[in-house]
Amino acid sequence: MGIRIRGRRAGWVAASAGAVAALAVAAAPATAQAAETQQSVPTSTTFQRGHALACEGTVGGVSVTVDLYENSVHGAHAGIFVETAEGAYRGGFGPQDTRMFRHGRVSAQIALEPAEEDGVARSPIAAGAVADVGGTYARTGRPERVHEEIEDAGQLIVTDGLNQRLRTDVSVSVLGRDVPLSCGTAFAFDLLVRAYPAGSGGNSASA
Repeated sequence: MGIRIRGRRAGWVAASAGAVAALAVAAAPATAQAAETQQSVPTSTTFQRGHALACEGTVGGVSVTVDLYENSVHGAHAGIFVETAEGAYRGGFGPQDTRMFRHGRVSAQIALEPAEEDGVARSPIAAGAVADVGGTYARTGRPERVHEEIEDAGQLIVTDGLNQRLRTDVSVSVLGRDVPLSCGTAFAFDLLVRAYPAGSGGNSASA
């Protein structure tokens, strides 16, 4: 569900708990029929729109994994992991008040540092090294309705809305190589997120 961060990559994707929760919800399929629950008044209501990509590629012994997530409420988040014969590198940021997805084009610059194991840097890297992610995206297919109810920090979070698959043509320029990326996760989302006191039941009717 959504972008999955595995193994040692887990530490370098900077994302707030709220953003990760929203991303997971956006990628979840709609339930056929939400269970009937008690009507109550939400303590907060937000409209969240954005995009998410999880991509990877390999060229000439350089393997790259890139995650990009942008949410109108939770900001922009990015992460990258690069493996070469000489060593591994990582980078990430978020949340930031920046735009990575704009008018069909995606663009993100991510500073790199050596990945470390047991506190020891595996390989040197030039100061100021940056991975430059760029390309295009377009909506494709029919929007998919989503619905999710989760408990978080003493609240019931009810999310309803749509996500839309994206067709992408994205690559990353890193360590002197241009690496085409295949994006297994690529979607835009448009969500209504309501928070209720835990135990209130909320309102499961889709927006």
